[in-house]
Amino acid sequence: MSYYFNADEVFRIGVEIEENGKVFYEAGAAQASEPAVRELCRKLAAWETKHVELFEELRRKLPPAAREGSAFDPDSEEGAYIKATADTHVFLRNKDVGALVPACGDGAALLDLAIAFEKDSVVFYSAMKPLVAQHLGQGGIDALIEEELRHIGILTIEKEKLGRKA
Repeated sequence: MSYYFNADEVFRIGVEIEENGKVFYEAGAAQASEPAVRELCRKLAAWETKHVELFEELRRKLPPAAREGSAFDPDSEEGAYIKATADTHVFLRNKDVGALVPACGDGAALLDLAIAFEKDSVVFYSAMKPLVAQHLGQGGIDALIEEELRHIGILTIEKEKLGRKA
C-alpha cells in the first residue's frame, strides 16, 4: 500500500527542527567568545523563532484535509517513518543540541554546522514533499524549502565575512 503524509505532519516536524535550531543558536550565543559570533548566534536564534512562526502560519492556512491522516495505519507505520526520517536531521538526531556548540571550537565551525543544519532541512523537506499528496498541502512545502535555501545563502555570506575579520 502506498502511504502519503499530510502537510500538517511535515510542518509539525519542521517546527521541531526549528525549535532545536533555536536552542543550538542560543547555546552558541551563550558560549561564543567572539562578540561577532555571539551577535550572529542571537540573530540566528531569532530567525529560528520566525521560522517556527512561519511554519505555524502555513499550518493554519492548510485546508482541513491537509490535517487528516491519509491512509489507514493501525500500526502507526506512517508516524514511525516520519520520525525515522526526521531523526536523521542533525538537530533532531542529537538529544542535546546545545552540546554541539563546544565541539565547534570557533565561529567558522559553528557556521559550518549551521549551514549543514539548513542543508539537512532542505533535504528533509525535499524528501517529504513527494510523500504529501497535492490536495493535502504539497505546495506549502515549497515555501519551507525556499526559506531554508535563502538561509544557506545568508549563512554562507556571514561565514565569508567572519573569515575576512579573522
